[in-house]
Amino acid sequence: MWVAEWNEVVFTDKSRICLQHHDVRIRVWRHRGERMLNSCVMHRYTSPAPGIMVWGGIGYHSLTPLVRIAGTLNSQHYISEVLEPVVLRYLQGLATAIFQQDNVRPHVARIVQRFFVNHQIELLPWPARSPDLSPIENM
Repeated sequence: MWVAEWNEVVFTDKSRICLQHHDVRIRVWRHRGERMLNSCVMHRYTSPAPGIMVWGGIGYHSLTPLVRIAGTLNSQHYISEVLEPVVLRYLQGLATAIFQQDNVRPHVARIVQRFFVNHQIELLPWPARSPDLSPIENM
């Protein structure tokens, strides 16, 4: 892919927004004798942090609206909640676009692939079992 074509790619991904605390581990370094000091103790949450799942996309000059994903995202929900109401309208506003998505199961289902073919949406091939290198990852 040539450099100019990268400006046409719309990178998309799903992300979880935590509403109270983040659920990523934090490393803490303490000096000797500080182990049980209140200033060095962090309360642990044993239940999952409350949060919401959202889907979004970014292009070189634009971005999609965020879409709240309620429950599990399967291929039917992906089409009805993301592709039809958001992606089609967004891509119609662009002169040319190459749509990028990762290889999670709802994205590669036959019904979703047919949707892209029927709507003439060009996809950026994404290698199987590849790390997420998309610029939208972890946004």
